[in-house]
Amino acid sequence: MLENFRNIKSNAMQHLIPPSPFRDEGKVVYSITVTTGSMKYAGTDSNVSIAITGASGDKTSLAKLDNSFHDDFERGRVDRFKVKLEDIGQPVILTIKYDESGMFADWYVVSVTIQKGGDSAIYRFPINMWVTGTTDVAIGTAKLPQHEENPVLISHRKNELAMKKRDIKWRCQDDEEAQGLPGYMAGDCMEDLPRNFRLDEGMMKEFDESRKNSKNYLFDKFQGVFDKCENLTEIKNVFTHPKLPKIPDYHQNWERDEEFGRQIMNGCDPTVLKRCDVIPKKFPVTNSMVGSLLTRGMTLEEEIKDGNIYIVDLQMLEGLPCGRNPLNNSVFFSCTPMCLLYANYKKNLVPIAIQLWQRPGPNNSIWTPNDSDCDWMIAKMYFRNAESNVQMLAEKVLQTHLVLEPFALGISRCLSANHPVLKLLTPHLRYVCGGNMVLRKQLLANGGVLDRLLSFGGGSQQHILQSAFRNFDYDQLNIRKLLASNGTDDRSKLPSYYFRDDALMLWDCIRRFTGKIMGIFYQGNEEVQEDEELQKCIKEIRNEGFAWQDGKDKGVPNSFLTVDELCDFMTSIIFTASCRYAAVTNGIFDICINVPNAPFSTSLPPPIEKGKATHDTVMQTLPSKPLSCLQASVSHIFSKQPDDQIYLADYPTSLFIEDSAQRAVVHFRDELQRLSSVMRSRNEATKIAYDYLLPEKIPLAVSI
Repeated sequence: MLENFRNIKSNAMQHLIPPSPFRDEGKVVYSITVTTGSMKYAGTDSNVSIAITGASGDKTSLAKLDNSFHDDFERGRVDRFKVKLEDIGQPVILTIKYDESGMFADWYVVSVTIQKGGDSAIYRFPINMWVTGTTDVAIGTAKLPQHEENPVLISHRKNELAMKKRDIKWRCQDDEEAQGLPGYMAGDCMEDLPRNFRLDEGMMKEFDESRKNSKNYLFDKFQGVFDKCENLTEIKNVFTHPKLPKIPDYHQNWERDEEFGRQIMNGCDPTVLKRCDVIPKKFPVTNSMVGSLLTRGMTLEEEIKDGNIYIVDLQMLEGLPCGRNPLNNSVFFSCTPMCLLYANYKKNLVPIAIQLWQRPGPNNSIWTPNDSDCDWMIAKMYFRNAESNVQMLAEKVLQTHLVLEPFALGISRCLSANHPVLKLLTPHLRYVCGGNMVLRKQLLANGGVLDRLLSFGGGSQQHILQSAFRNFDYDQLNIRKLLASNGTDDRSKLPSYYFRDDALMLWDCIRRFTGKIMGIFYQGNEEVQEDEELQKCIKEIRNEGFAWQDGKDKGVPNSFLTVDELCDFMTSIIFTASCRYAAVTNGIFDICINVPNAPFSTSLPPPIEKGKATHDTVMQTLPSKPLSCLQASVSHIFSKQPDDQIYLADYPTSLFIEDSAQRAVVHFRDELQRLSSVMRSRNEATKIAYDYLLPEKIPLAVSI
């Protein structure tokens, strides 16, 4: 009797206890870990569900990820969930369904990991992108297409590439803005770009705030006065403000020839310098003009043979009209100068002759330090005016922004997310298309900031870009080849050419890194040649990005034949998007905040006769205070990095899930730390430190 009562009580209690969701027949518990990005606005309030596909093709039902009484998917957070789903064997594809509801709908997912109950294996899904709608992500194992054997993953890979080709498009070839420039992504505004190609919302807000604030800080100092400064001391005092970076101390000596030469080597245009092997006929400098400036007791011809004479020729500006002052519609002025420089016995690089126009003649004087102080100062100012325009447009905008977009599009359209080349290059190119959209629409367009600010605005900025692109060659992305072609790669010459020294160390470090990573996935040259995704990618980059208009491929290869060719290609892209971008960007504020040092525009015609310049002439040549303010504002905007920028020294270790690749990344970071120590030790022994290429100051990705 008592036993029967106990059985009745037990059965009754079972009806009172709700059934556990983790007791369904044929289902298992999955532990899901989701990492949300740490950039601004990365978190979401939307509803998120997942489904999992196994290696056999079986797929689970959808399960909502939601921890009760907890705000999931916040910026920088790691959330953990347990869900009960069908047992589909080994997970190979993760489906994320995201309804984009709530006040903060966008969501940047770094990674998802899955672990099945009773299974010690952890299945990793690196995502590293903004998730929209329904997204399928393959397990994170990096594989070449010919190595993929699972039919489910082969099908997923094909579908992924088809969707990429559908959603990511090249601009129309008859687009007027595209003429004479590298190919770029279709779209008239940021919202036209696929979500993962846009600049992050936080980055755009920082850009807009920096533009407004830096301009306002300086206009406050003018206190309603919009004329020119009366003297050079006043100019130095104008551009100081507690909310702007400190003006470098070396501007106390900006007029000195040694500082002029130092900035040519280690300023914002450090590859413009070339060794002079023969004096050009169009620049008829003679020994009688500059012999007294040569400190070794040799003639000009002997100094040239000894490799001590260098030249900067800004011929690309010839024939281009200048723009107009946006305040009063007066014409800006500039020139197409050449400058001869001398590495003296003190190992300093100094200018010894400047000609302001390309064609010699009686109205085209050759200016030297033997002329009056004002004459020589004005000649250097006009050279620096032209050189700053070339630096901003040809070196920065073209070489580190526009030429990268074809590579960003090509790899994004033609390579699967699990391709090792895409995994390695995406972090460096993710902001290229969005950043270039801002450049084209806000800065370069007619009426844009650079159009109104530069001497060669008013439409000429487009011609400079086209001219630079006509002369562009793929080998220019290889810093070793570029310096060799310039004749400036010899470290025994120009010992204070710190850009060269640091750039070569960084290039070699990156090249070793790409070699290690690619060596993990390509076991020989044959595997490179058999990689259909890779071969289609470089062909599309060549045809759509560079040869699209006139058939000239700019030296971009039509295929890859060897692992070494591929590694050189990847090193060129990584170096350009990080190191070279840092070299031409980090110092813009430092160099250009002192307007006489590098005026973006000038207000008087270049001089013709010697002995005419006065102190007043110098001051009247410089731009007005409002334009000087705009120059300082733009310089600050270009030099300022986003608050959540990732730097090369902190290279992400989450790009690959393979242990061997992660070890290569850790070794790369260790090498960068060693290089940083070498650079810092050298800087301690120099009067003016060169820190633009410290790995901890090199952005991982090019942006604006």
